[in-house]
Amino acid sequence: MARKLPITGLAPALCLVALVLTGCGAHRAASAPSETTAAAAPGAAATPAAAPLAAATPGYPSSMAVLGHSNATGEDSDPAQPHAVIRANSWATGTNPAVNSVYRRILAKNPAIKGHNFNLAQPSATVDDLLLQARQAVTLTPKPGLFLVQIMDADIVCPATHGDYATFRSKLITALGVLARGAPRSRIFVVSQWGSPTTTWKALRPAQRQQFVAGDQGGGGIGPCAFIDPRGRLVPKEAARLDTIIHGYEAQLAAGCKHVPRCTYDRGAFGRQVDKNEYISEDLNHFSVNGAAAAAAVAWAAMKQRGVIPR
Repeated sequence: MARKLPITGLAPALCLVALVLTGCGAHRAASAPSETTAAAAPGAAATPAAAPLAAATPGYPSSMAVLGHSNATGEDSDPAQPHAVIRANSWATGTNPAVNSVYRRILAKNPAIKGHNFNLAQPSATVDDLLLQARQAVTLTPKPGLFLVQIMDADIVCPATHGDYATFRSKLITALGVLARGAPRSRIFVVSQWGSPTTTWKALRPAQRQQFVAGDQGGGGIGPCAFIDPRGRLVPKEAARLDTIIHGYEAQLAAGCKHVPRCTYDRGAFGRQVDKNEYISEDLNHFSVNGAAAAAAVAWAAMKQRGVIPR
């Protein structure tokens, strides 16, 4: 459940467990899912809808899409397929009953959404990639009535300046504006960052902390925002620094969403969650199936509370 974090003054990038949730996969711009991807990972592309099995409950969309980074793709969620993207396990658009994604919850209320679960999220996506995804999203058929957005992680820098925040907010507004103009009747729901540095550290077992320090994440050691030291111990000062920076970026999510019609921010619902070991995948970078299930439940409750879907 991690993300590469650019750190001013350090040679390696810092990949942070659980709070910056895109994973450390290779960077890819948004592209249309291929037939192979769609066949291997249900939910990667929409398929023709079957005839409704029951009457739809008013207020639920008949098509949806998720945009953002790899924690919305189900990456590394299957221990038998390390590092593979398993879109069936996406908290947003997945079809795995064990996850009970937002898509499956809507399907139970509105059968017309069946097969209309687009997943445009990509590993290591930045807010620049979000713009490309948004441009693709508004060309989809049927046009999504709901866009879920999980972004921010790869854009985080430490230390972060007011200029960093302003640039991120400006680019976010541009991407969300593409969605709002291209799908003027659709809703947009933006989620915050999951968990916190301290609860992440607490969730990891001692051996996992050492794995985190020694592995590709590069998050152990010294320097700004390196919140786990080489011996696997929490560095409270750096955990607090990173937490403050994350909240700074989340403030940009909230501010950006306010500038865009029909955009709703989760008001920190993801961020208030306490990380648990069972939520973390084997690479320490992504959601496990249990983590995706937890994220789906939190998103669903927040969407109800914020009036995105009926209470």
